[in-house]
Amino acid sequence: MLLVLQAGAVRWWSCLGEALQRCVTTALAAETSSGLTEMLAQCRSIAGYFRWSSSAAEQLKNAQQELGHTPGKLKVDCPTRWNSMVRT
Repeated sequence: MLLVLQAGAVRWWSCLGEALQRCVTTALAAETSSGLTEMLAQCRSIAGYFRWSSSAAEQLKNAQQELGHTPGKLKVDCPTRWNSMVRT
């Protein structure tokens, strides 16, 4: 597949990716009955709390270190970044 892309045989690949992203975004937005929208809103709220509260961020960092995890920040999705909502 990479050789085909490098050879330029598939010039529309980026357009296909963009179309797929729009389909996924539209489908996820339409799933209001499944509770996905509410769950994402709660996740954004939690991540925002740790992002804006320095004491909470410090407690999160300490908890991560105590559990043996690499300290890191919580990520918030961004509509202009592909897969930021569903990326792990």
